Amino acid sequence: MGILILTSLFLSSIMVFPMITANLARRLGRPFKTWFVIGFLLPVISVFILFLLPDKSEQ
Repeated sequence: MGILILTSLFLSSIMVFPMITANLARRLGRPFKTWFVIGFLLPVISVFILFLLPDKSEQ
């Protein structure tokens, strides 16, 4: 039972940055799925990259 809880916590913590990145990207007019993958591969860096790109939601 303990290993199940630890595994659940580990997987949840891995998915935090991709979800943050993907939701932020959607608000900025970028594709959700693409930025979810980028957020998974480059967890912290992807948020900074996203902030450097121009906002497409106003277009």
